[in-house]
Order: sequence, then structure tokens, then C-alpha cells
Amino acid sequence: MTKKNHTLKVLTTIVSIFLIGYLLESYRHITPQAGDFFEISTELLPFVMSFSIFVLTWHAYAKNMDPHPLFIGASLLIIGTFDMYHMLSHPYMPDFITPNSQQKEAVFWGAARLISALLFFASVFIYKGSLPRWINKPVLLISINILNIVLLNTMLLFPEYLPAMHYPDGSFSTAWTLLAFLTSAIILYTGYLYSRRFLETGQKSIVCLIYGFIILAFSNLVYSYYEYSGHLLKAAGYFFIYLALFKSSIEQPYEKEVVTEKELRYETEEKYRSLFENASDAIIMVDLEDNVTSWNTSAERIFGWTAEEAVGKKNAQLIVPGDLVQDKDLFIYQAKSGRSVSGIETVRVRKDGTRLEVSLAISPIRDANQNVIGFSSITRDITERKRAEDQIKQSLKEKEVLLREIHHRVKNNMQIISSLLRLQSESITEEKYLDMFKDCQNRVISMSLVHEKLYYSKDFTKIDFNEYVNDMVDGLFESYGLGRVVLKTEIEDTLDMDSAIPCGLIVNELVTNSLKYAFPDGRKGEIRIALKKTGGEMGLTVGDNGIGFPEELDFRKTESLGLQLVNLLVNNQLEGHINLDRSKGTEFQIRFKGAK
Repeated sequence: MTKKNHTLKVLTTIVSIFLIGYLLESYRHITPQAGDFFEISTELLPFVMSFSIFVLTWHAYAKNMDPHPLFIGASLLIIGTFDMYHMLSHPYMPDFITPNSQQKEAVFWGAARLISALLFFASVFIYKGSLPRWINKPVLLISINILNIVLLNTMLLFPEYLPAMHYPDGSFSTAWTLLAFLTSAIILYTGYLYSRRFLETGQKSIVCLIYGFIILAFSNLVYSYYEYSGHLLKAAGYFFIYLALFKSSIEQPYEKEVVTEKELRYETEEKYRSLFENASDAIIMVDLEDNVTSWNTSAERIFGWTAEEAVGKKNAQLIVPGDLVQDKDLFIYQAKSGRSVSGIETVRVRKDGTRLEVSLAISPIRDANQNVIGFSSITRDITERKRAEDQIKQSLKEKEVLLREIHHRVKNNMQIISSLLRLQSESITEEKYLDMFKDCQNRVISMSLVHEKLYYSKDFTKIDFNEYVNDMVDGLFESYGLGRVVLKTEIEDTLDMDSAIPCGLIVNELVTNSLKYAFPDGRKGEIRIALKKTGGEMGLTVGDNGIGFPEELDFRKTESLGLQLVNLLVNNQLEGHINLDRSKGTEFQIRFKGAK
């Protein structure tokens, strides 16, 4: 993709997300309750993403041993922690340790932005193998806790020493403005340094990282004027960082491992093939009665019998194990009929009784009248080759088990996040806030299911989308308790990781909308989900036969956060397009190119 295309894609993402936040911002002036609802919703997205990135990189480190993604993941943990402190310090929230205020929430916001700018800038200078004594799990965990304790206590116990972030009239102070511009400048410069790193290394995952930093820089500036847009831009920036670290920590190491193992297997085979082709094999000739008539020097070396000891004796008595005599007779029978027998891997014994793995080829020898008079057997010792193949198979098995365990742990930790959201929601009585937490929980579950499916999959690059969708939708049906609604699916293909995550989130949002609004007053009905490949494009359809989507609403401009998220994922992540068919209830039709 050209530089011009990258620029257009980033600008399109920023503008689209800004407009979504701008639209939601208008509800703050119309109804304060809706404003609070949207503020919490938009703040929860980057909070969940930051902790998800930490969980991903933390568990992937055992496989890739790369300090770069580990450092970024640890950075997102401390950043997410201070973003959480900022959210808990809103004036309308219960007091967080000390009385909440605009100054308190602004100070935590500024701390999170300054920490993120400095840590992201530091990450540019970290490569694989950099400072292993200082950049590892124990040191980073201790450093995170120390930094958290020191900064938190400083801000709570000594607020009078911190710069004022607001003027008396409630507007942002000069300190706030300078901090926003400073952190944005540092993050943009960080993106520039990563672009130079991309030119040096060619690592494609860095492109997603650059996207994320550019979007985060704009989110800092936008937040000063439009909070909702700032939150959504920050979530989008974290999403691109998530993709970058997933590629560099899990996807690329696994692909590289597969290629390396293939190359190792090829080199091993070439090594032994060259050895066999350039060395003299054991060549033994026998008559029709299996008496040895010729025994070359390599046969002496391999089997330990001298030519004088072997010639005239039965070949089976010299080198064929007693439990394999019948197999040898079958080979001789085939050779007597005039057919060559080759490529047979079997076992032979040496003079000292030790057994060895061999590759055996038997060819008939004919006289002038084309009658078979004796046989030539070429025996190659492949004991070492078999041992090497077994080691390679065992190594591949161990690596697959490790990668499967990473997916399992990521899934478990995402389920922990989902459980935390559920536990938090139990203390909330207002229905709209319960719905908000339920939607966030379902989004986390949809991403968690991807890792669960990969855990059970034989192919870690593709997902059985039919099984994934059915499991996810079953969970949504159970969540909303609509037993009167049935699900019909027609999914014909698997999906790659880059498509499965956004498609799963899209299905989650659209099915959730159907369960909420399509079947009021006990109405029965069905929800349809289809995925087909047509003409080089993937077609994803999600619809229902409910009361239908309101004619007066434009789904591209609605205030629904879920539908705005669907439009964002289709346009920017899948690079596709979406249409709405109202002729038979509600049916969203999405087309995209899929894996490149």
C-alpha cells in the first residue's frame, strides 16, 4: 500500500470516529443522563482495550521472548490504570478515596497522557534482545506497581503542588493545553521514528502501530474540545496497537516457526540425502535361494560381517530379524515376479545384534534370457534420519501446544475481564447502565471466543466461523432470555484472524439489536446469519423477520453506539461496504474482500 493510501486510511478513520463522537456529544446538551451514559460507554472501550493488550503480550512473551511487545503491553497496563482513576474521579461518580472534582479527574487524565507519551517514545528503542536484565516480566511488574503507588499517592495526598488544569470559569488552563500539545507531539514523533524502523526492517505489523500512535495523538488534542470523540479515537488507537501486537507476538512468530520448521526439515532431508548419495550404500546380491553371492565394503561397514563371513550364507540369517522374515519373503516374492521393490523402511540387525532402521530397495537380476537368477538389495542406514524426524515432530508438537496454551490463557483472561464487568453491573440498578455493561461484556466475550476457537483449532490462522457464530449467538440468546426466537445460519467458509474479529463484533452488535428491538410484546421470529464467498468477495448477512428497522432512521447516522461501531468496522477495518434491506424485516448486507 502506498504512502498516499496510508494517509487516506488514517484520515478517514480519524474523521469517521470524530463525527461519531461529535454526534454523541450533542446529547450531553439535550439530556444530562444520556450524556453521562455515553461518556461512560466511550470511556470503557479504551479501558477494556488497554487491559486486553496487556494480557495478550504478557502471555505471548513465553513464546516469542520479545521485550518490545512486552514493554508496550506493560505500558498499556499502567496507562489503563490511570485512565480508570480518571474515570472514577468524575464529579458525578462516588468519591474515589478523596473528594472528586474537575481538577482531580483532569490531573489523572494528564498523568495518563504524559506516561503514555514517554513510554511509547521509549518503546522505539527496544528491540528483541534489548536489556534482558531490565525488560522482563518480574522487573516490569515491580516497576508498574512502584510507579502506580508513587504517582497515585502524590496526586491524592499533595494536590496543592500540582498545576491547575482548569480556570475558575471551568475552561481548560494553559497547563492543560500545553500538556495536550506536548504529549501529542511526542506521540507523533514516536510514530515517525517507527516509520523509519519500518523502512529498515520491513515488519508489516509496525504499520498498524503507526496508525495507532497517529490516532492517539489526535485523540489527545480532540479530547480538550470533544470528550466523546477523544475517547473513541483513543479506543481506535488502542485497537490498532492490539492488531500490531497480535501480529508481532502471536501470528508472525507462529508463521515464522512454521517456515523455520519447514526449512529445518528440508535442510535435514537434504543433508541426509547428500550423505546417502555420496556415500557407498550396502549392496548385497543373493540367489533364488537367498544365499549371499556378493557383499560389498559398505555392507561390511554397516552390518559388521566381512565378505568372507557372509558369502554363501543365508541373507535372512545374517541381517533379518526373526519377527520380520515373513515381510522379507513377501519382498522376494514380488521381486521374483519381475517387479522392483523400493523405498521400504524396515529394520535390520548387525553382527553384534543391534537393530538399525534402514531403507531397502530390491531389484531382480536377469540372465540373457530375461529369467530372474538372483536379487540385488540396496540398503541405506536411516537410523539417524528417523531420529531427527522424530525430534522435529516432537518439537512441532511442543510449539503447537505452547501456542494453543497462549490462546487458552488470553481467552481465560478476557473471560476474567467479562466477569469483572458482570460483577460491577450487579451493583447498578438503572436499566440503561446495566445494558451498557452487558453490551461491553458481550463485546469482550466475542473477542474471547476467537481465542477459544483457535485453542481448539488445528489451523491457528483460520477460524471455523459457523461454529464461532453459533456459540456467540447462543450466549446472546441466553443473556437476553428470548427462547421464542430461533437462529438460522448459512455459513460456508472460514475466516482469517484479521476478518474474524471485526466480523464477530459486527454480528454481536446486530444480533444484540435484533434481540432488543425486533420482537416486542412476546413476538416470535427468527434471526438469520449467512456468510458466502462470491466473485472474490465475502458476503456477510445478518437479518431478522421482526418489526423492521424504522423508516425514518438512517442507520449510518443513528446515535446508537452499536450501529456506529458496525459502520466503523465495515468501512475502516474490513474496507467493505454495508447496505440495509427493509423488504423482509431487517437485513444488513455487508461485502468485503477478506484475507489479502
